[in-house]
Amino acid sequence: MPTPILPRIDDCECTPNVQHLFRRHHLLQSPMYYIRWIYAAFYSLYLLFFMEPPTDRDIVGYIENTTMVMLIRPAADGRLGEYEVTVRDCKLRASGGYKLKNMSLRYKRGKRGVRLLSFTRNGVRMSNRGQIFSTVYFYHTHSFHTKSHLFSNSLVRHIVDNNVKILQESSYTSIPLHYELLHSSLSVLEWDGNVSRYLGYGGACIRESLVEESRNMSALAGHQAMERWKSHGKDSFAGKLLRSRLALQGVMERHEIDPKLLDPLFNHVIVHSLDHDGISQWSFLRFSLHPWDTECSIYQAFNTSMFRILITQPNLNPLAPNTIRSINKPFYQDLYRELRKIDPKMADVVTASVMY
Repeated sequence: MPTPILPRIDDCECTPNVQHLFRRHHLLQSPMYYIRWIYAAFYSLYLLFFMEPPTDRDIVGYIENTTMVMLIRPAADGRLGEYEVTVRDCKLRASGGYKLKNMSLRYKRGKRGVRLLSFTRNGVRMSNRGQIFSTVYFYHTHSFHTKSHLFSNSLVRHIVDNNVKILQESSYTSIPLHYELLHSSLSVLEWDGNVSRYLGYGGACIRESLVEESRNMSALAGHQAMERWKSHGKDSFAGKLLRSRLALQGVMERHEIDPKLLDPLFNHVIVHSLDHDGISQWSFLRFSLHPWDTECSIYQAFNTSMFRILITQPNLNPLAPNTIRSINKPFYQDLYRELRKIDPKMADVVTASVMY
């Protein structure tokens, strides 16, 4: 039976039934972005002395330890130890009139480690590792990661409209956060907006194209089979996601939560948090956020670091973090215990809702 939760990231208007969530967000979460900006600015200046350009290991490691892992498949020609990632239809646009239409990557794992064999973007072969990593990062953060946000707005409205008290904490922040990202002049997705003008950093993606790409599921075709997820191994990022979904399913059954909410909750609670945690592991790489920049200047490296610290790294109010670990309610504590059995560190970063 189809789930009643619809995947729409742009369903984020401040309707009367969710006004209280906007007030809560502006009181508890919004100030953290400005407070953390001071830390981000100084820390980014510090990181400039230690940043290193991306290597083959970084590029492949990023793909294998974020939701991009869902796109990995064995090489079509069957060569042992070789893998491919292919995106054939992308709608993303970057500032300056650039369009990311497609990309493909092939790499090899062997006794000598990881080696990138080829990478093409829009049909053009590339070798610049900085541009390659930037392209993968651009696609992942604005397309694939965004898909973990898709169910959140509708799920929150379902929780509020149906007074699902057991999931109350899963209603926090998500809708107002999406509204600010998609409609506010303070959005980091507004390249020429107030954030880039006054706070000194901003993303390269045109946000209208992000919304368009969020509806594009073509890249996922043929990659949702459980056998493919299992093939990565139970302790891989993909394996942990699969085991986490099974754990969530069991906890939902014990607490008599509507099984139709499984996939929305899985994305909203687990996939989103773990993907952010995976992204944050590459904080010391020097690259430009704009995939078409051929070099990475000091300012571009600083901008990238600011974006990572404020947008892709967990950014929570320590007084109200909304991690499942911090919520003293049976459902969330039960889920936390089950996730700890899979990976204690992973369980600690999971939030009850899309908080950042």
